[in-house]
Amino acid sequence: MFIRNLMFIILICRYVKKRSFNIYSSLRILHLSDYALPDWRIEKSAISALNRNYQVFFAGLPSNTSNSIFSKVYEINWTPRARRGFPYYWYCVKKQLKKIVREARPDIVHAHNVFSAKMVSEIDIPFVYDDHEYWPSYVRRQIESYNSSLEQSGGNNVSPRRIMQKTILSLLNYRFLKLGLKWEKQLVSSTPALTVSESIATELRQLGNTSKVFITPNFPMKNEIKDIQPPKFHKELTSVYAGMEPKNNAKIAHRNMEGFVDIFNRYDDVGTLTMIGIEEPAYNTPSSSNPTNPRIAYKGYLPRHMMYHEMQNSSIGIVPFRKHWSHKYISPNKAYEYAHAGLVVLCTSSLVPIKNILRDYCLTFEHYDDMISQLRDSRDNMEKIYKKRIGVYQFAKENLLWENFEQNIFDAYRAA
Repeated sequence: MFIRNLMFIILICRYVKKRSFNIYSSLRILHLSDYALPDWRIEKSAISALNRNYQVFFAGLPSNTSNSIFSKVYEINWTPRARRGFPYYWYCVKKQLKKIVREARPDIVHAHNVFSAKMVSEIDIPFVYDDHEYWPSYVRRQIESYNSSLEQSGGNNVSPRRIMQKTILSLLNYRFLKLGLKWEKQLVSSTPALTVSESIATELRQLGNTSKVFITPNFPMKNEIKDIQPPKFHKELTSVYAGMEPKNNAKIAHRNMEGFVDIFNRYDDVGTLTMIGIEEPAYNTPSSSNPTNPRIAYKGYLPRHMMYHEMQNSSIGIVPFRKHWSHKYISPNKAYEYAHAGLVVLCTSSLVPIKNILRDYCLTFEHYDDMISQLRDSRDNMEKIYKKRIGVYQFAKENLLWENFEQNIFDAYRAA
């Protein structure tokens, strides 16, 4: 009797082990976000899963763009009040999510950013928390930007109504910050987390007293860069900046590049500048009273393959943001796109993740006068710059690839 029971237990254990393996061989993954598609980090994670024959779904805000990656895209009506944790609005979003979970039947939820992760933590299903940006840093930056815009728009208006508005909004912001910090700690203490850089991962491990924090940097995928050819020597110095214009002329402290373009307007010994993703200002057109500056070329939005092609016409890729305390937690994608295009990267010294990853292939500046000196020195040493460009191109092809780190996603799933 004892032997029969023992054999039965062994068979059950073997079945459970086999069943667990089979679950991961046919995984159903729901990517949950409080934003809309497109989001390249979410889509890259989904593509990595598709390459393993897993099935992927997405739930988030409505989007006007079509997407062929996901088996199905679900809409969730996230609202600012839901994000701030107000009970009724929070309940409304949770109700939508529960319905989606019943239909999609995911084995695991890949929750992007703090609101989605907190929401799914209240539903009985395995999940991982993908922290695209370090939440305490993000919220502090948002509050800084809001207070700055409030001061600029308020002027000398000190009416009782204005004072009351500012007080209420400050209290809401403080609640928002406290709630986010509380949720972030709860999440990293209880479930595996993914993030974009070692500096954020270190903070999360300390915050949650956990080792279950995995890094997936925002590097390009192999198929994005497979057609990029080795860099060619340039006799003259050209630099490139790839980025988007801030909406509504908003001033964002950690992306402050005020005076950057003026450098190329004022000095003729720093080379030329190409701007990708930014349209030419109206005052800088030939028909205006201010003639076009031949040292600055505006290319506007370019598809990714054309973006890389245009980058290769330059020798230096610039991340021109002025120093900011939050740069320790920021790792802009453009730096690694520059590297794949065979460009030496020039950025402020406060962007620690870029410097740590690119090492000798990254030039840094403390302030814009220092940037000017770096550009002049590069112009006078184009052979040296070219050798660095060859080096960073090879380095990027071997090391700065999404696929080199994608296994961390599935390790996080298994740890959930």
